[in-house]
Amino acid sequence: KADKAGRAACRMMAAQVLFTLRDLTSARVEQVELEGGKGRLCALDADEAAKFSADNGSDGPDSQYFIDAKGTVQKIPGATGGNGTPEAVHGPLGTSAAAMGAVGVARDEQRAAAVSADGQHLYVASLVASGELAPPAVTSAGKKAADRLSSPSWDGRGDLWVADRDKARPRLLRLAEGEGEPQEVRVPGLDGGRIEELRLSADGVRIALLVTEDGHTTLKIGRVERRGTGEAPEISVEDLRQAAPQLTDVSAISWSGRSRLVVVGKEAGGIQQVRYVQADGSTPSSGASGVLPGVNQVRAVAAADDELLPLMAETEGDGIVKLSPGDNWQTVLEEGTSLVYPG
Repeated sequence: KADKAGRAACRMMAAQVLFTLRDLTSARVEQVELEGGKGRLCALDADEAAKFSADNGSDGPDSQYFIDAKGTVQKIPGATGGNGTPEAVHGPLGTSAAAMGAVGVARDEQRAAAVSADGQHLYVASLVASGELAPPAVTSAGKKAADRLSSPSWDGRGDLWVADRDKARPRLLRLAEGEGEPQEVRVPGLDGGRIEELRLSADGVRIALLVTEDGHTTLKIGRVERRGTGEAPEISVEDLRQAAPQLTDVSAISWSGRSRLVVVGKEAGGIQQVRYVQADGSTPSSGASGVLPGVNQVRAVAAADDELLPLMAETEGDGIVKLSPGDNWQTVLEEGTSLVYPG
């Protein structure tokens, strides 16, 4: 089949191979050459591959966002390492018109999605223009907050994703470009499990899911498959597999770079730990175990595409804390929830 691929398609395949090798090895890959049944098909240099990247080779935005005690969305400006003075975002989410409980910011930082404090409604609003809060884009019929909407997540294509945890009708939903009618996404590998939280990778190709089944919540990674046409897309999550099998209970996740996640969880009979895992479930080569310095009672984590930016964590006792490379955990905010980087 590869022999029949045109030059443009061949170069896209070469870029995909190059990006994969870059994530899996510390050696700098300078060129990828593809061969088919009849010999060489095409070659691609590392510099040429940047234009094929879903995020244009950028390390991503570095601002942080969180929800304050009043339920409004606040921003910590980038380039401050988490030390900047928080300020209310522009638009309706920066006012106290409706209290929010979770937020997800688009990667271009033009829009944000927020879930109401009771978990029932998902709102999408501009971060650059003022105005009234639009009607909810998604409403859950779950009877309790824990059975309603998850935190939202944006992929690198500008699509918005959220899970409805309603026990009567659990669903994974996608809003194309963050607007319009929510589309239900098939997840054939769930086998009766329920999605509790989700995070999309920067390239929009992989999705990390926290799935509860038989009293335990585990981390699973799936491939986002897109079929059909732009007018009638068919979206599904395929090849769902466990990514942190050593952890019997996982409570929080975040992508950290393109193929690494930071995970909060417990081993059987063990204590809570914060650790890095690769998207394939292996331990990163940078550390023997991937376990990070201890911090107490972590409820949520947030990491950026740029691995030099601090890892953020929401804790029960110390508020929001950060871990910069080569440093110890430091308190950033004594009050605040749902801290996230864009994405």
